[in-house]
Amino acid sequence: MSTAALMPPLNATVSVIVPTYNRAHYLRECLDSLLTQTVLPYEVIVVDDGSSDDTPQVLQSYGSRICAIRKENGGKPVAVNLGAERAVGQWLWILDDDDVALPDAIETRLRVLQGSPDADFVYAPHWVGSDGQEGRIQRSHVNQPLVPAEDAFFLDVMRACFFHLGTTLVRRERFQDLGGLDPSLRAGEDYDFQIRLARMAQAAYCPSPAFIFRQHGGARGATADSYKAEQRERVFRECSQVIGRRLRHRLELGEYLVPRIGAELNPEQRARALHHRAQVMGNHGCIAELLDDVEQIAVSGSDLDSAALARAIQRGWAYSVVREDWPGFWGRARVLRATPRGRAALRALAGGIAAMARGYPGTPSQRLQQARHAAVLWLSSLSLTGL
Repeated sequence: MSTAALMPPLNATVSVIVPTYNRAHYLRECLDSLLTQTVLPYEVIVVDDGSSDDTPQVLQSYGSRICAIRKENGGKPVAVNLGAERAVGQWLWILDDDDVALPDAIETRLRVLQGSPDADFVYAPHWVGSDGQEGRIQRSHVNQPLVPAEDAFFLDVMRACFFHLGTTLVRRERFQDLGGLDPSLRAGEDYDFQIRLARMAQAAYCPSPAFIFRQHGGARGATADSYKAEQRERVFRECSQVIGRRLRHRLELGEYLVPRIGAELNPEQRARALHHRAQVMGNHGCIAELLDDVEQIAVSGSDLDSAALARAIQRGWAYSVVREDWPGFWGRARVLRATPRGRAALRALAGGIAAMARGYPGTPSQRLQQARHAAVLWLSSLSLTGL
């Protein structure tokens, strides 16, 4: 008798929400993967966000096997939130229309949740893929997420988007409590929700990959605010900066600690929280805010963690923002030279950029630019004049 046969039955219900817009050529492969699960979803809700291609005909061909909703074009967050309002399953799974579920995705995650009754969501690895023969998806490699300790999960997800929302089953009530996806974000709405979810909910981890993420060059966004694949980096960076500044405004400093502290912080706790927040700001490309945290550390009487500051400049969008506005960054960073620990802070930032030049992917010209920027910061830490 198999191990699976000895396990209790999976009675939980899962509503899958598939927002779609003008991807009829991908949609059928996505839906077929959902309708052939080893544990079937309770319902598959497809929200057609005003498609002008053959999407309505594709959806009609599935008949009563899916619930198809058509609305005026308004973007993914609005479509997902509408689907969530109609859903009745205990758990929600949001899967993009160009991705493909693995056959046992629902079963493996529900089995994990059986053993984690207090969890409000479960996440998992996913495959990265692309278009293969006749447009069908083909796998490339597995994206393996972090598995942090429970009390470190919130900080780690703010410091890096280490799991994909498409791997997640989330309690429907929790999704609704959090207000769903944010329609005001042009991109990054998934990551924004993951951060808000991690702040309020307990996670469980499933080691089995859930789906194949299809990388392709198609357009993104709603019709009124669409952007091409080559614009993706700029759009995502701008939206990540919005998310980072929201976090800085909304969170108390003690929420950047592990474990989180709601009471007044002592000097050591405050310094540690500032180091962590600087890393979060770096991840989101909020460089003025990162430097503000570094300055607060430098003028305090607390120890400076050079390794933590080096990681702050390496995270997420940090260096790409620095590179694009080097004069602005340098004009603010060199003020640190006059603070008690400012020179050490500059050397830490220089070390972080130098490490990128040595070990990060990039062209020779990119590496040379990184090395030059690191040298300027390092040399400036040695003198109050020049540079």
